[in-house]
Amino acid sequence: MGDDMSKFANEKPAVPVTISRPFALSATEITFDEWNACVAAHACRGGQDDHEWGKGKRPVINITWDDAKAYAAWVGTQSGLVCRLPTEAEWEFAARAGTSSGYWWGEDVGRGRINCRDCMGKETPYGSKPVRSFPPSPWGLHEMNGNVWEWTADCWTPDHSKLAATNESTCRDKVIKGGSWYYFSAMSRASARAKNDATVWSYNIGIRLLCELPEGKEER
Repeated sequence: MGDDMSKFANEKPAVPVTISRPFALSATEITFDEWNACVAAHACRGGQDDHEWGKGKRPVINITWDDAKAYAAWVGTQSGLVCRLPTEAEWEFAARAGTSSGYWWGEDVGRGRINCRDCMGKETPYGSKPVRSFPPSPWGLHEMNGNVWEWTADCWTPDHSKLAATNESTCRDKVIKGGSWYYFSAMSRASARAKNDATVWSYNIGIRLLCELPEGKEER
């Protein structure tokens, strides 16, 4: 996890991390349609503003960290699995899809591969795009880079010199990963990271869900 060649100190040092059990990660960011099913079941808070971009298959936004945890818990009850937010290490492992480069396709972000401020050519994007707008990684994951930041389970640390606390309710700032439509491509690299107050929602932040798999049920 991390990148010793990065210009951002908070991504250093690169450290080995052991992921102790298999997991499945949602192929896309959780959409408004998926979120609203939880709202209809009275397990999630409703009323999220879509900024007039549209709901449906666009990633749900304007949710707090606790909102995201509530959704994960609800999916867990429906599936019979332990479902939660991914740790920063799990998220980065999935985003790399077996590679060691900044993006799963290489170091150059190119054009038209992700939704970010300097990724779409002459027209600067404003707002999220529907999920599956871009090709998936070799592991079948869409928009791990760009579109909206994604909450993780971990408390913020200024760098990787020590492991973060996971699911620690007493820390205010949580790690978010993936960059967004609003940010430049450097923040959409697999190792890039930022922090956000757990109680503050944003039109830049959504979620992606992890469910733990029984041993021997490795999937991608």
